[in-house]
Amino acid sequence: MKSGLAAFLFASAWVTQALAVEIPSDSATKYTSLNDWMSKSEWRFHNRSYLMATWNQGSLRDDATWAEGGEMGLYTAPIRGWRMGFSGYFIFDLASTPLGEEVGGLRNRYEIGQYDVTDRLAYTELERLEDLFVEKQWASTYVRLGRQTLETPFFNKQDGRMRPTTEEGLWVKKSIHGWDLQGMSIWAVSPRSTIHWYDLKESIGPFGTGQDPLTGEKHDLEMTEGSPALYVAHIGSPSWKNIQLHSWSMIWPNVFHTHRIGIDHQPADRGLVWAFHLYDQRSLGNGGNPNPAKTYVLPGHHARVYSAQTGYIIQLKDGFEAITLNGTRITGDGRYLMPREWGRDPFFTFLPRERNEGMADVWAGTLKYTYHQKHQEWILAAGAYKLPEWADYTRNKYHTPSYGQLYLEWADALAGYWKGVHLRAMLAYKWSTDTSLPDYVKVNTVNMLNASFIVDYHF
Repeated sequence: MKSGLAAFLFASAWVTQALAVEIPSDSATKYTSLNDWMSKSEWRFHNRSYLMATWNQGSLRDDATWAEGGEMGLYTAPIRGWRMGFSGYFIFDLASTPLGEEVGGLRNRYEIGQYDVTDRLAYTELERLEDLFVEKQWASTYVRLGRQTLETPFFNKQDGRMRPTTEEGLWVKKSIHGWDLQGMSIWAVSPRSTIHWYDLKESIGPFGTGQDPLTGEKHDLEMTEGSPALYVAHIGSPSWKNIQLHSWSMIWPNVFHTHRIGIDHQPADRGLVWAFHLYDQRSLGNGGNPNPAKTYVLPGHHARVYSAQTGYIIQLKDGFEAITLNGTRITGDGRYLMPREWGRDPFFTFLPRERNEGMADVWAGTLKYTYHQKHQEWILAAGAYKLPEWADYTRNKYHTPSYGQLYLEWADALAGYWKGVHLRAMLAYKWSTDTSLPDYVKVNTVNMLNASFIVDYHF
C-alpha cells in the first residue's frame, strides 16, 4: 500500500539525517557511521518447512503439501529511543496434490492456506512485505506505528499456516500503577494465507462469505460503507489475590462493535484456575451497506457469547502443567460475527482446524491437558460442539454440522548443536454421527483427519 511506502521513505530520510549528526542512542553511545549503526542492530532470519495432509472419509478428496519459506528482518538500534522494524517473507511449494483444482466438485480447504487463497493456482514465488514500523519506548509508554503483528481477541496471528495475519495501524500501550492500558487504530490487514494488503472493507471475504442470512444463497457481500479505520481498546487491572479484571472493545463506525469483559484467576504456585468472559456484539449504522443483501452485519444485529474455564494448574520450575474444563455458549440472539481473515476464535473451547464464528445457538465443551516444561510442550484435548442445523442459514453461516474433535500437539525447542530449531507436530480428528450429511458438508469438516509437521529455524 502507498501508506507503507511513504512510511519507509520518511523513516529512511529521518535515519540518514540522524546518523549524519551522530545522535546518541539510549546507552549514550554514538554511531560513527551507517555500518556502526547497522552492526548494533538486530538481524532476524526465520526458515519454516511445513508438511500438512488431510484424509477425508471414503472416496472424498485427500490432499497434502510441503511448503518451504524464509523470512529476513531487521530491528534497528535505537536513535533517541526510536527504532524501526522491517521484514519480508517468501514461500515456495516443494510438493503438493492439485490443491487449486476441484476434485469431484469439492475444493481443498486446509493445504491451500499455506499459499494464497485468492489465487488458488499460485504456489511458487509468493512474497509479502510484513513488518514495516517505527516505535518508541518511554518509562511507562510504548508507541508503534506501521505494519505489525497484533495479538487481541479480535485480531491475532492465527499462526496455523506458513505466515500469520498482520495489521497496519497505530498501537499505544501504557502502564499506570499496575493498570495495563492499550489503544489501537487499524486501517489495513494482510490476512494469513494471502500475500496482499487490504483496507478494512476489502479484507472481509477472501476466505469466503458464507451464506446470506436472509436467503441462504452465497452471500453477495459488498462493503461500501464503514470508517476507513477501526479502534480497539484494552484495560487490564492489577492482580489482586491472583485475580485480574480486564476488558476489550472493538468499534468499527457504521459497521459493528464488539466488547469483552472478563475475570481470570491464576494461582502463583498451584491450585484452582478459573475464568469467565462475556462478549456482546451489536451492529452500527447499516452494517457496511444500505442494501441488506450485501451488508456484513444486518441492522439491529445482536450476538452474545459466554465462555468459561475451570481447572487445576501446577507451576513448575521451568513451565507448568494444567488440566482444564472449558465451556462456551453462543446464545440464540444472533450469529456471532468476526471476519475470519482477522483472527481465530478467542473462546476457551477453540481447538485448531475449526471455528464457531458465524454461529448462533451453540453449546461447546472441551477437556484440555497442557504440559510445558523447559523446551517441550504437550497438548491433548477433546471437544464436543452442538451447533444449529447445518442447513439453518439464519444461525449457521458456513453450513457446519455438529461435531466432536480430538486434538494432539507436541513441540520441542532443540538445544546444543541444533539451537534455534523448533519442531512441532499437530493432529486433529473431527467426526459427526449424522450419516445423512451430503459430501460438500462433510469434506474437510467432519469425518476427517488433519496432520501437520513443522520445522522452524530462528536466527
